[in-house]
Amino acid sequence: MNNIKEVIEKELNNIFLDLKNFRKKIHSNPELSYEEFETTKTIKEYLLEDNIEFNNFEDLTGGYAYIDCGKETTIGYRADIDALPILEKTNADFKSKNDGLMHACGHDIHTTVALGVAKMLNTLKEDLNHNIIVIFQPAEESNPQGGARLVVEQGIFEKYNITEIYGLHVWPEYDVNEIAIKEGPLMGSSDRFSITVLGENAHAAEPHNGIDAISISVDIINAIEHKLRREIDPFEAALVSIGDIHSEGRYNVVSANVEIGGTIRTISEETREYVHKRINEIVTNIADAYHGDAIVNINDGYPVLSNDAELTKIFVKNAEEILGEDNVITNINPSLVGEDFGFFSKLAPSLFFFLGCGGEYPLHSNKFLPKEDTIYTGVELVCNHILTR
Repeated sequence: MNNIKEVIEKELNNIFLDLKNFRKKIHSNPELSYEEFETTKTIKEYLLEDNIEFNNFEDLTGGYAYIDCGKETTIGYRADIDALPILEKTNADFKSKNDGLMHACGHDIHTTVALGVAKMLNTLKEDLNHNIIVIFQPAEESNPQGGARLVVEQGIFEKYNITEIYGLHVWPEYDVNEIAIKEGPLMGSSDRFSITVLGENAHAAEPHNGIDAISISVDIINAIEHKLRREIDPFEAALVSIGDIHSEGRYNVVSANVEIGGTIRTISEETREYVHKRINEIVTNIADAYHGDAIVNINDGYPVLSNDAELTKIFVKNAEEILGEDNVITNINPSLVGEDFGFFSKLAPSLFFFLGCGGEYPLHSNKFLPKEDTIYTGVELVCNHILTR
C-alpha cells in the first residue's frame, strides 16, 4: 500500500468521534472481573455497525473479533476490559455511574484502541498479509486467576494459527504521543503468597510458657523482604513485599497465630523459582528455630511478560516514523507491575508497549483519567505496524 500513514490518518479521523463516544460509554459503566456483561455487549454492538463478527468466549465474558483475509496465518491484538472496585473522584462528565467501580487502570482506553484497530483493519483488509484477531479479554485485574489463562484455554491460538500478538498499557509517566518499549522482559511475574505462623498462647508476662508467633513473624518478614535480596544478583530485579498481617493476639497475650500475605515480583523465571524455593526454606527454618511451625502457600500468578527482539526492532522503527525518534523511549527498566498478557507471550512472538497518556495521577488512583487523544495514537501505531507485517 502506498502512503500507509496518510491512509490510516484519513480512516482514523473518520471514526475517531465514534471511538471517543464508545470510550465514554464503557468508562461510565465499569464492571469487575468476570462480570463484564454489558461491556461485552457494547463491544459487540459497535463492531456489528461495521459488520465485524464478534465471537463470545465459552463460559466467559469478553470475546474476539476475527477478520478473515484468506491468509494462512493470523496476527493477534489483545485488550483487557475489566475495571476496579474504586470510587471514582474525577470531574469527568462521563464518570462512573456504578457506585464504587471505576476504570482506574485505563482499560477503557485499551478496549477502545482495540475496537479502533478492529474497525480500521477491517476497512483495510485487502491490504493485509495476515488474518486478524482482536481479543477483548476479561479479568486482567483478577491476579492470580486472571482472564488471559482462561482465554488461552479456549484454543484460539491453535484454531486461528496466531503467529504474532500485540498489546499495550497506558502509562501516565509519559505524555500523549510518547511510548516506552524495550526488547526482552518488560513486566515482571506477579505471584501471591500467604504464610501461617503457628505458636502457643501464654500470658505476656510469662512469654517463656508460650511460643510467640509475632516474634517468629518479625524475623520471617525481615528475612524474606530484605535478607533474601542479598542472595540475588544486584542487577536482577526481584521484590518480596508484605501487604497484609493479622494476629489473634491481645496486648497482654503471647499470640499463637499470625497470618502474613504478600507478593513476589521477578523478571526472570529462574529467579522466580529460586525465590519461591527459598521462601519455603527460610520460613520453615525460622519457625523451627523458635519451636513453632509455619505453613507457606504460594500461588503462581502472572508470568514474566517478555518482548520478542525482532518484533521490537521493527515496531520501534515504525513508531519512530510516526512519533519521531525522541518520542519512542527505549532506555527503560522493566516494570514489576504484573500483566497477564505474559500468558500470550509464552505462546507466540509478542510485543507489548507503554502508551503515554499524560495526566498527574498514577494508575489505580481514583482520579486517574487518560487523555482521549491517547486512543488516536494507540490505534495509529498498532495499525501502521500490522499493515507492514
